[in-house]
Amino acid sequence: MKRKKNAIFIAGCAFTNKGPEAMVLTVADSLRQRFPDVEVFVRVPSLYSNEARANRLIPINSDLPTSVISRLMSKLRMARIYYKTTFIDLGGYQFGDPWGEEHAWGRLKRIRYCNKFGNLVFHMPQTWGPFSSASMGEAVRSIINTSQMVYARDKTSLAMLQELVEEGNPKVRFAHDVAWNFQGADLAVGRQLIEETGLSLERNSISVCVTPNLRVYERSEGNGEDNKYIKILGEVIRYLCSAHNARVILIGHELRLNNSEIQDDRILCNYLLKSLDNSLPVVHIDRFLPAVQVKSIIGNCDMAISSRYHALIAALSQGVPALAIGWAHKYDELFSEFNISSNLFSLSQTTEEILKGIDATIKQLPKLRELILPKVELMKKSGQHAIDEVLSRIEKTIQD
Repeated sequence: MKRKKNAIFIAGCAFTNKGPEAMVLTVADSLRQRFPDVEVFVRVPSLYSNEARANRLIPINSDLPTSVISRLMSKLRMARIYYKTTFIDLGGYQFGDPWGEEHAWGRLKRIRYCNKFGNLVFHMPQTWGPFSSASMGEAVRSIINTSQMVYARDKTSLAMLQELVEEGNPKVRFAHDVAWNFQGADLAVGRQLIEETGLSLERNSISVCVTPNLRVYERSEGNGEDNKYIKILGEVIRYLCSAHNARVILIGHELRLNNSEIQDDRILCNYLLKSLDNSLPVVHIDRFLPAVQVKSIIGNCDMAISSRYHALIAALSQGVPALAIGWAHKYDELFSEFNISSNLFSLSQTTEEILKGIDATIKQLPKLRELILPKVELMKKSGQHAIDEVLSRIEKTIQD
C-alpha cells in the first residue's frame, strides 16, 4: 500500500451515536474543502459501511475477529492504515476514570505506531479526566507528548491536562466542540418527520424534544419503567403536557440499526411511552436516522430536555433553550458558558426542583433564545479555529 500524505484516519466515528457522527462529518467536510483529493478512513462495524460510503468516507471493518486468522488480518489491516495516514482522534469523552487506564494505554500504543512512521497525531476538542491513578496520568501524559496537538473542550478538562505537563506546553490547547459547526438538514425535513407521527406542531402550544441517555439509565436504580431516571422523565413529561400544554417528541441520540440485538436510547423512549397515558400528545420517532435529520427535528422544537451532551449542542446551536440531567463535568461546563447553570440537574435532586426549572425556562423562552445565539457564534469560531490549526499543520507536512 503506497504511503500518501493526504490520507487521513479519523478515530471515534460512530454512526450509532449522533454526536460522534456530527463531529466526523464536520471535520471530513473541512478536510475535503482544503484537500479536494483527500482520502478519509473511518473504522466502523460492517453494518455501518454503507453509512460511511454515503458520506464519502472509506470504511475499515471493526467487527470483532472470530478466529486467529481474522485477528491477524485485522491487525495487519490497521497497521497498513497507521502507516499511511494522519491520525485524527474525535472521541468525545474517553480518557478519564470512567473509562479506565487500559483504554488510554491501548490508544498510546497506536499513537506510537503512527509516530514510528512519521505520521501526525491530533486529538480534537474533547472532555478529559479525572485521572485519579498515577498510571492513568502517565498514560495521558504520554499521549500528549506523542501527539502534535491535544485539545480540551472545557476549562476543567484543560486544567486537568495542564497538571500533567510542564507549564505552557504548546501542545495542550483549548477549543470548543467541532459539533457546534455541524450543519443539520433544513428544518422542513425535521418538521415532516415529526408530523409523520401524527403530531401537529401547533402555534398555540410549545413543542419539547426529550432525548434520554442509556448511560444515565444504567447508572440509576431500578429496571424498565421502575427505573429512577425513567420515573423522573415521566413526571417531567406529564407536567409539561398538563401545566404547559406542551407537545413532546421523544427521540434517541444513540440509534442502532440492530437495536433488537443491542439496546439503544429508543428502549428508554418506549419505557416512557408505556408509563404515560396514551391520550397525552407525546410521540416517539422510533427510527434509525442520520445526524442531520436528528438535528433538524430538535431545531423544530421550542425547548429540549436531554442527558445527551451532543443533543444539547444540537439544540443550543440552533437557539433552542435546553435543560439537562447530567452525569459528568462536561454538562456543568457547557451550561456555565451559557450562564444557564440553573437548567442543569442531577438524579440526586427532587422532581419538584426540576419542574421549577422547567417553569422558569418556559417563562423566558424568547429571551433565552436571544441570549444563546450570540454565544453560539463564539463556539463555532472556536471549534473552526481548532480545525483550521490542524489542517494547516497537515498542509505544511504535505508541502514538505
